[in-house]
Amino acid sequence: MISLKKINKYYQQGDGRVHILHDISFDVNEGEFVGIMGQSGSGKSTLINIIGFLDREYEGTYSFKGDDVSYLNNKRFTSLRNQNVGFVFQNFKLIQNLTVAENVALPLMYAGVKKKEIDQRVSQVLERVGLGGYEKYLPLRLSGGQQQRVSIARAIIGKPTFLIADEPTGALDSHTSAEIMALFKQLNKENKTTIIIVTHDPKVGQQVDRLLTILDGKLISDTGVA
Repeated sequence: MISLKKINKYYQQGDGRVHILHDISFDVNEGEFVGIMGQSGSGKSTLINIIGFLDREYEGTYSFKGDDVSYLNNKRFTSLRNQNVGFVFQNFKLIQNLTVAENVALPLMYAGVKKKEIDQRVSQVLERVGLGGYEKYLPLRLSGGQQQRVSIARAIIGKPTFLIADEPTGALDSHTSAEIMALFKQLNKENKTTIIIVTHDPKVGQQVDRLLTILDGKLISDTGVA
């Protein structure tokens, strides 16, 4: 489904270029539960920006479902991201003055889905992440783990082709982190959701089915750890 071939990424710095990603090549198949692990500055975030169709300024080939995405114009590129990728972030990125239901509904509102269907799907997805009955709560009334569940609900409500979770347990305690990882595993197993988790935490890395390790912008290992 996802195929990266010899991806190189550079940033301009003064009169020179800094080489961030070095010949990154790997495939992700539909339904996989993949981790990308590396320390801060290793190139993880740069890599997932490319995978998630947020950055198209790179060298190499990125094919999605057999099509080279580099030939798409900006409108089609944005549409590809909106229709296929769900994002979960470390700091949740919830809008604090919107209710839980309103936060989760945002992707469907932007997509022009009718209100009756939105309400139904919001209730279903909140039940799915263990937050049934929390529709009218504001995010500040929720714990960190509950806010991350809202973030996950928002990410999956549009039924994306794959999820990218960027340090999704980074702001959580160990018990809550375990609950969130269990939820990801459940989504992967029961819904066959393709999930790519970015982390620097070895405990998280041990829980995925396949682990890619990045060091200094290079892919140094690709290991099944299940």
